[in-house]
Amino acid sequence: MSEVTEVRGDPEAIDAAWLTSVLEAGGIARGARLDDVRVGDHIGTGQMGRNVRFHLTWDEPDGRPETLVAKFPTTEPVVRANGFGNGTYIKEYVFYDQLQPTVDVRTPRSYAAVWDDDVPDFVLLMEDMAGSAQGDQFDGLTPDQAALVVEQAVALHAPRWGDDSLTTLLGRSSEETAELLTALYTGTLEGSLLRLDEWLDQEDIDLARELTPLVGRWSLGRDTPSTLVHMDFRPDNFLFGVTPDAPPLAVVDWQTISYANGTNDLAYAIGGGFEPEQRAEVERDLVVDYCDRLRVAGIDYSFDDCWRDYCQNSVWGVVMSVIATMLAEETERGNAMLATMLRRAARHAIDLDALALLEDDDR
Repeated sequence: MSEVTEVRGDPEAIDAAWLTSVLEAGGIARGARLDDVRVGDHIGTGQMGRNVRFHLTWDEPDGRPETLVAKFPTTEPVVRANGFGNGTYIKEYVFYDQLQPTVDVRTPRSYAAVWDDDVPDFVLLMEDMAGSAQGDQFDGLTPDQAALVVEQAVALHAPRWGDDSLTTLLGRSSEETAELLTALYTGTLEGSLLRLDEWLDQEDIDLARELTPLVGRWSLGRDTPSTLVHMDFRPDNFLFGVTPDAPPLAVVDWQTISYANGTNDLAYAIGGGFEPEQRAEVERDLVVDYCDRLRVAGIDYSFDDCWRDYCQNSVWGVVMSVIATMLAEETERGNAMLATMLRRAARHAIDLDALALLEDDDR
């Protein structure tokens, strides 16, 4: 954790003196001083936060970053209030401040995480992944990209598998999470369906409504050990390497982390990353790969249990899309993207008969 307590949650408030002190506390400056800090371009299309690249001029540049990316809360008042009120922002802060060193998933290195409960406000300073390109939810994933996603899912899930201490750290019990998700889903469903209606088929709408009484049951899961999960594991939050020195895949946006079943991330990524026909061709092999990699990491998880969990957790894409439609800042691209996610996830749940599996477990 950075020893600097002053938070500057606005790109224009970042200056050389403040940034030098923060990077010194984080072990990045190592005695050097920033002579100049220049605000660069905004990165991505985030609806909950702003990502801004900064260009750095050091008095001793050797071995120090020339750029970094800073993440700030959104300026949209309602979304900002929701982000602080529902724990979205604090989760990402906790990930970079405490959890990142405990898992093997590749994500931008954290230079500093500064939080102020009183304002409230925050800023995250991270490694610039300039040699990587953000994925796109509309384009989805290629099979080769999906294989990288599986590899990183295991790198995230295996190290904290069955670690109940995460429940305390993340601040909400399974029962409280189930109650909250049920309330959020019920409260946002009809508004979301109305907003996204032009993109959805009747089958999608019916599935979303039929899921309502099962959301709490789904959230509680089965008896598979839980782990640290991303819960928004999808192409827009993946950075794919495009230069030789860039990692093949890095994962960003840790605002929805939870202690839950790992196949939530897997089903969400695969179900939302492919159109149904191609997804059906590749998903079983991807799930086999996930289970095999977990076993290599020392996790005892049979394929039958993994597959059943995967099928049930295909509904997470529906739940997330419905809730996010009403809680995130509304944009034209955002509506189209969430509709794409909801449409693909609904078809995924239908194809895998997820609701029947949940009803069987509920008896």
